[in-house]
Amino acid sequence: MSFYDKEIESWQVSDDLNVNCQTRIPRVSVIVPTYYDWERLKKCVVALEKQTLSQDDYEVIIVNNASDDCPPPDFLLPKNFIMITEAKPGSYSARNAALKISRGEIVAFTDSDCIPDSHWLETATSRLDKGAERIAGHVDLFFKSDKLTLVEIYEKAFGFDQQRYAQRGGAVTANMVTWRKNFEIVGFFNDSLMSGGDNEWGVRAYEKGIPVEYAQEVIVNHPARSDVKTILKKRRRVLGGEADKMNKNKKKNFFLILIKGYFPPRKAMKFFLKKELTLSQKVSVYFLCYYFKSYSATYRLALLLGLAKPERS
Repeated sequence: MSFYDKEIESWQVSDDLNVNCQTRIPRVSVIVPTYYDWERLKKCVVALEKQTLSQDDYEVIIVNNASDDCPPPDFLLPKNFIMITEAKPGSYSARNAALKISRGEIVAFTDSDCIPDSHWLETATSRLDKGAERIAGHVDLFFKSDKLTLVEIYEKAFGFDQQRYAQRGGAVTANMVTWRKNFEIVGFFNDSLMSGGDNEWGVRAYEKGIPVEYAQEVIVNHPARSDVKTILKKRRRVLGGEADKMNKNKKKNFFLILIKGYFPPRKAMKFFLKKELTLSQKVSVYFLCYYFKSYSATYRLALLLGLAKPERS
């Protein structure tokens, strides 16, 4: 039995939102997990519907990862879209459920809060046709206004550096495109993880000899986080995804956090010097970076001591 012939155990198609199946098998399957995010998902759907790639050439599988939450009455899907439900918590469980029913030879991933460029799929398939195995597409941050908050400046400096991720063999699933066959080689995402599963899958792919290319022309737009609360929530989610790894050598990691976790971030200062920011912005964001580092160290200790539990993606 092949990888994709295995029994599907954890998904069901929504009777209200399912549409007539296409007779023509699409070349690309777009996978979008969502979790209590209907308003932003509507904008994502509009952007995906407006792709320059012919609608006959791609399908979109939206995965509702909140089984107790129904879409609003005005939420409508185009003909080449379907929605399924995955009850197991976690965006990687949701992506795996969609992978099991996807039909395209190419799989493209984005998130419900993203707005793909209209040429996203066309440029991605062109890049793959030229020999790429995996694509880490550019994630372009957009802001609420021209006057950036301190957190938005921080996001501008640090957010979604896909080129850097690709150099390390990874890619965030806000904008990752690859051949479907690579999931037969590497396997599914690790659905026990609440965060970091895209990087974990990327490491496995790299170890299997599947390279990744940064593609600046393959663009997805993503809203920048604009307040401290949302940054800290992301930190807890990401660090929670590392909890199992930290617990494997709890004593050693505990002392490493105490020794290194609260030192000022020296590498960040060198990083900021290369960014197009004013001197006052660099100083302000550096201290914000130090605060986030200290917060992360404290949260890591809480995870190691069992005082906190990993949060979902």
